Amino acid sequence: MSAETENSVSSKGRRLADAVRAAALLSCFASAIWWDITEIIRFVVVLVLLLVPRIARVPGGFDLAFSATVLVAAWSGVAGWYAQIAWWDIPVHLLTTGACAAMACFLLDRADTVHPMTDGSGLRNGWRLITLTLAFGFTIAVLWEFLEWFGNAFISSSIHVGYVDTIGDMAAGGVGSMLAGVCVILWASRRAQRTNVTES
Repeated sequence: MSAETENSVSSKGRRLADAVRAAALLSCFASAIWWDITEIIRFVVVLVLLLVPRIARVPGGFDLAFSATVLVAAWSGVAGWYAQIAWWDIPVHLLTTGACAAMACFLLDRADTVHPMTDGSGLRNGWRLITLTLAFGFTIAVLWEFLEWFGNAFISSSIHVGYVDTIGDMAAGGVGSMLAGVCVILWASRRAQRTNVTES
């Protein structure tokens, strides 16, 4: 993929992510009209989170994946999809946790607090990225389950918790994080190859 094509794809992804951010803003207004303070806070937090990749100039595809999955996860709780669709919980945890783990890698890369993603070190750097995304993913999965427990204990007993549910959700998050790590490696490899060609 040429640099021009990659930039075009990234720009398209960012525009679609902006549309998701607009939907999140509309969700804030909707929650203020039809729901209580809990849902208002939920969507305001989501909107703030979705602004982070835009400000950090994360590649458009990853921006879109993060924004879409986080908003879908928020709506899944509000609309009751977790309770209505027995299998819905697993793909949401898999995709959302993976997208969040990849986003954490990009944000730390932007802040120069991790080994550069595009240093061209090949497989060695690939294993590093897999390890990072997996670590971030399991951390996010644990925090997610803690929030579900907190919500069940102090907000609403309708939030489903349980040993099997928790372990399944964390396992799905781990798988999603590994897949996200592969996507990050593919992106970093293409970026490194393009940089090497430009320099040569």
